[in-house]
Amino acid sequence: MEKKNEAKKVRFNIANAMSSVCEGTKESRLKPEETNEYKRALERLSKLYGLSTTQVWIVCYACDRCLEMNDTTGINNLASHMDVQVMKLVGWRKEINQLVEKGMLEFDDNNRYFKPTNAFLDTLYENSSFVPEEKQELDDSDFLREIGTRYENRRDDELSSFGIQRVLFKLEEKHKDLPVVKRVREAIEYYPDRFFLYDVAYDVIRGGESSLNRTISDLWDGNKRFQMATEMMEETHDLFKRGLLEFCRKGNLSDSVFTLSSKGKKLLLGDRAILFEEGINEKNLIKVEDIKEKQLFYSEENQREIDKLKSALQEDTLRSIQKRLEAEGLPIGVAVCAYGAPGTGKTETVKQLGKATGRAIVHVDIADSKSAWFGESEKKIKKIFTNYNNLCESCEKKGEKMPILLFNEADALISKRKTDTSGNCAQTENAIQNIILEELENLKGIFIATTNLAGNMDSAFERRFLFKIKFDKPSVEAKTSIWKNKLSWMDDDSAKEFASQYDFSGGQIDNIVRKVAMNEIITGERPSSEELHAMCKSENFGNQVSGRKIGF
Repeated sequence: MEKKNEAKKVRFNIANAMSSVCEGTKESRLKPEETNEYKRALERLSKLYGLSTTQVWIVCYACDRCLEMNDTTGINNLASHMDVQVMKLVGWRKEINQLVEKGMLEFDDNNRYFKPTNAFLDTLYENSSFVPEEKQELDDSDFLREIGTRYENRRDDELSSFGIQRVLFKLEEKHKDLPVVKRVREAIEYYPDRFFLYDVAYDVIRGGESSLNRTISDLWDGNKRFQMATEMMEETHDLFKRGLLEFCRKGNLSDSVFTLSSKGKKLLLGDRAILFEEGINEKNLIKVEDIKEKQLFYSEENQREIDKLKSALQEDTLRSIQKRLEAEGLPIGVAVCAYGAPGTGKTETVKQLGKATGRAIVHVDIADSKSAWFGESEKKIKKIFTNYNNLCESCEKKGEKMPILLFNEADALISKRKTDTSGNCAQTENAIQNIILEELENLKGIFIATTNLAGNMDSAFERRFLFKIKFDKPSVEAKTSIWKNKLSWMDDDSAKEFASQYDFSGGQIDNIVRKVAMNEIITGERPSSEELHAMCKSENFGNQVSGRKIGF
């Protein structure tokens, strides 16, 4: 069965017919001598390709110039061939555009010159009819790729900054119905800024970052280039102030590298933005299956508060709570502050909450978030929340539970803000706190901060925390249960004795248990009661036991 629209052999010689048309139009002043040979060739070509007379002239001359000189052609070349003024052929641009649409001609990158497509030239060699390839719908990625290519070829095409912007404006207008163009046009009014974003987005989809100097040079020349560079370096340019761009590495103009921010990626890449987002570092992600289940002992009051929080973090309950809060116009995030003395089980409680509710934990290393470079710490903190929010969005799309964001030992980040801001350090710390406060206000996930110094907490943070759970040192009863749980061979009386005599936190009891394990491995024997007491007495610096000094 013959394929539909399949190319067929042509009975007359196409190349000879084109040659006759070229010869007839040469120096014709648009009035060719209508010889039988010329008329027959024109009629055959017009019928074969479905073209107007003018379009046949254009195609024939373009093919002749391409085959003879391996070159493109333009309106000025056609005018010279026909011996007329260029202005007489300006209206032919519409005819040329139609030939491009048919797939017979293609423009070079600045849309001034054209040539036959390779597919069309192949039909001349084979003397067959031309069947254009099915036109592929351009998508957002194709558009960004085309924009990026135009940028890269700007210097080769010898286009001024005005010239490249004119080309890009036409390209954008041509594809104004694409989702990326609609989104960007709605958000950004100033068209050169839109073109700048398109170029950076093209670098993103190619898996790279953008050189600030090269990207500015792609679009601007002269004084405007240096003005743009200054605004970009100082981050006062509108695209930086809107939060659409961010620096990856900042030095001088030549070595500074930047890219789209998470907000910028969502604007330019839409639903595909998640594919290009920076993920959570695996070393900071504690998966549910990696959390070892442990039994923890609390006071009755602590147990009630923790049980209430655990219930709130169950998936169905959390969704219902957030839906209700959203309906009432209230923040939907769950922010928790776990505070109390060291070793009272704050961090382990968070892990067990994750285990019990099936939620992974994003563990933030506070020390790592502080940078020696002024301004970098704020960006790191902002990035932590951005990456966490992206992870939550990804989990929601996959039908997975959102993780818990844990700021462990966050004393320095949530303490009272500095009133003396004359130094850079104080300014940076206050800026970091303002970022965290803003993020907590807009939080959609679960944030838990642990601290040993709740008394120094800034009042603004107190208002942001929905749950505030104080972890006291365990009571004698709780410590008795911990001793028996950790050392299963210990009897009730011994457990109560150690619980009463040593004012230990759960973490300190864990230390004794580790010492016991080491002792058993070294000696092969379980420690005696005297040896266990000796371990306990050496646990605290200064050998403090129940308020009494031990030793000399």
